[in-house]
Amino acid sequence: MKLMATIISLLISFSLFAQSKGIKVFVDLSPAGSFEIVSSNIKGKVKKSGAGLIADKITASVKDFSTGLELRDHHTKEKLEYKTYPKITISNAKGQGGKGQAMIEVRSVKKAISFSYKELSAKYVQVNFNLNLKDFQFSGLSYMGVGVKDTVKVVATLPLGK
Repeated sequence: MKLMATIISLLISFSLFAQSKGIKVFVDLSPAGSFEIVSSNIKGKVKKSGAGLIADKITASVKDFSTGLELRDHHTKEKLEYKTYPKITISNAKGQGGKGQAMIEVRSVKKAISFSYKELSAKYVQVNFNLNLKDFQFSGLSYMGVGVKDTVKVVATLPLGK
């Protein structure tokens, strides 16, 4: 009985954890390896609009990005020029049937992106998209023979409002 209660508690805690707002950026390295950039400091909401979803403006504060290693955090924030460009912004997001388009601004460079999404619950939606770092004029993303691959995968769990 205790085992069953423990398993149920774990499942509930995992589902609650999975449904909190935040962003994860999956970064692959060459020749091998990877790391994640995470943040829970996301501002803005996704709203239902008819059969689809819309978001006027979603922002992520670069200074709150974390990779799990202090030196890599510093390098990541410096490459993102967080003192000059403190936020990454997604605007004019519109989706229907699990797919959508939006504009993203990173370091004052704006690009149209396509994304997929799914509603996780009545309170959260998960959005997935890829970014090509060259589109945002990043260069010199290597250290001691290990470099960042050009494309990163972004997974964001965003609040779903009315």
